[in-house]
Amino acid sequence: MTIRTLVFTVVACASAASMTAFAHPGGHDDDEKLIPTTCAQLADKERYTDDISYPEVKALKERCDAEKKVQVEPRKTTAPRSSDKDS
Repeated sequence: MTIRTLVFTVVACASAASMTAFAHPGGHDDDEKLIPTTCAQLADKERYTDDISYPEVKALKERCDAEKKVQVEPRKTTAPRSSDKDS
């Protein structure tokens, strides 16, 4: 009977301790930041989160990186062919 009492006491103490455990306020500065919806907002790290654990942010980051890559790569221009010239 003492083992049953001991187990009950341990479970009761663990339950009481878990009820008082909570996250400290201000522990995550991500909580007050907004989720960006544009590339300009994604670049503003002061107001918007850049945490890619959010699926929306990850998709936006991939899209913005792809757009930047297209803008950085020089556009391929083709010279007119000799058969295209009016002679």
